[in-house]
Amino acid sequence: MATQTQAPVEPGSENKLYILQQGIVEDAPGGVPAHLSFGILSTVPDPVNPGDITISLKAPTGFAFTSWLSWAYHDVNTLQAKGNMNTTQGTLGDGGRTLTFTQNPYLASNQEALGYAAQVTAVDGATPGRYTDGQLKVGAASPIKLKGRVLDANED
Repeated sequence: MATQTQAPVEPGSENKLYILQQGIVEDAPGGVPAHLSFGILSTVPDPVNPGDITISLKAPTGFAFTSWLSWAYHDVNTLQAKGNMNTTQGTLGDGGRTLTFTQNPYLASNQEALGYAAQVTAVDGATPGRYTDGQLKVGAASPIKLKGRVLDANED
């Protein structure tokens, strides 16, 4: 059975990653949980191997995480998953507003990406509207904003 060899761990190399939210999560209080999707891509052609780092998410106002998230490697040209989707459970904080987990976002080249889906729900009593105060931080890389839209109950 062959094993995949990875480039040596290079602490801080997460700064070579491009991090983005994919779409804007939408949900209504009491609705079916939605998925906040985000991706991690390499900005360099060489492997990026930061080692195990903390990935932390802060939900936009009106949303809470359920602690479950899934992820898979994808081909950047076709967006097709390159393997089975993996599921993990993160650690919740602040009443579900924050979710943290540890992972090595290893990318062999800039031809693959990591795609994530974190399960969220609109909290009871959330005021409908668009919120841009969420945050995603991948190790020492610069954080990005996470956005969400709380829908009226009759929109879900």
